[in-house]
Amino acid sequence: MESELVILPSAEADLERLAGDVRAGVIRRMEWLRVNAVSVIHHRLRNLPRDLTGLSRLRYGDYRILYWHYPEQRLIKV
Repeated sequence: MESELVILPSAEADLERLAGDVRAGVIRRMEWLRVNAVSVIHHRLRNLPRDLTGLSRLRYGDYRILYWHYPEQRLIKV
């Protein structure tokens, strides 16, 4: 079951700063996460401030995609 992917303005700005091939790879990885969110093991970050609770990471080469996963709403926020 696919999830909805929401890219926040700060993530959009970070994507725009990446080189074209890296940007395309990160976007492909986010799309893969959107499609496979139900079966993925979400690696949550620890010891974060309260407003970042539940933040997870996904690796793409030397880059990390930080996101929140809301399974009840089938939503991923990057």
